[in-house]
Amino acid sequence: MFFPNINFLRAFAALLVLVYHVIELAPWPSFPSQGAALTLRIGWVGVDLFFVISGFVIGLSAIRLYRGGDADFRATFMRRRLARIVPLYVFTGAAFLILVQPSLLLLPWKLLLVQIGAHLVFLHNLHPGLHSVINGPNWSVAAEMQFYVFAMLAVPLLSRVPVRWIFAGGLLIAWVSRALAYWLTRDLGNAHVTFVYATQVPSMADEFAVGICLARLHLDGAIPRLTARYGAWALAPAACGFAVALYVAWGVYWAHSEYWGNPWMVVFWRSALALTFGALVLLATQLPDLTRVWPLRPLAYLGEISYGIYLWHLPVILSLGKMPVAASPRSVLWLTLAGVITLAALTWHLFEKPLIRRYR
Repeated sequence: MFFPNINFLRAFAALLVLVYHVIELAPWPSFPSQGAALTLRIGWVGVDLFFVISGFVIGLSAIRLYRGGDADFRATFMRRRLARIVPLYVFTGAAFLILVQPSLLLLPWKLLLVQIGAHLVFLHNLHPGLHSVINGPNWSVAAEMQFYVFAMLAVPLLSRVPVRWIFAGGLLIAWVSRALAYWLTRDLGNAHVTFVYATQVPSMADEFAVGICLARLHLDGAIPRLTARYGAWALAPAACGFAVALYVAWGVYWAHSEYWGNPWMVVFWRSALALTFGALVLLATQLPDLTRVWPLRPLAYLGEISYGIYLWHLPVILSLGKMPVAASPRSVLWLTLAGVITLAALTWHLFEKPLIRRYR
């Protein structure tokens, strides 16, 4: 079961985060603050889209392996995940240390070992002092790996528990986790600390759960049955759901954009975002294969190399910030896109893809 249109969403998520970091780090205060461009000002939601996609794709992969009767399904699942995630993660992390911020290598050796060790075992996202030190976006890769371990262990349960309970459980776990993160850190006066503890895997359980629920609905035949019965009309609920959820989620956000100072936003808003992106993923799975449409092929390719785009973008932005050639935020954006896409394409074809094939 393969859904090629998901690559468009991967590309969209990676580019959202890339443009957001250019706006923040260039910096680019004059970037448009009205219309569709406004979304790019909160492009960090691309990470949330990645989490919903991950719940969906990992749900499909893990449950299919389990139901397929593979006696070593857990080993097969983790081998594939490690081959997909670890090589480029280590490579870009090393490049960041050596080429982008070599000053980190001058830290006291014990502290440096803690930093490198925490990143190598994907636990650095658990502490504010380790969270964003080596290639900041890596915190979400650590969260992804922790979710993979959970999925590997819990797949027999995820395969048979009613979908409504997976959804309800994800919501409850996320709400409780984010509430605890907010109330335990609110007196510190440091939004970064709240962010760190409100974006751990339990706090993202609603986003992962929405993706898993969609995977189950596909694997259990509910969505294919609707598609077979209603044809093109089966797209209507997904399209309407996305439009309504997007309108509500964005409206609520811009009315309360202080976000980290508002407990209701911290605890509940990401659930609206999860439903928005869940409807978008559902819509992508129901549309015909658009990756074969020639004008859209470049975007589909960006989705294929999106992991590289995500891991390379911050090193490139920080490197350009040290160069006189990046005289304006607009030039930083175009140079970042050119550099990142080039690096992501090279590492995909020369490094990632061969390893994925070898360990499949």
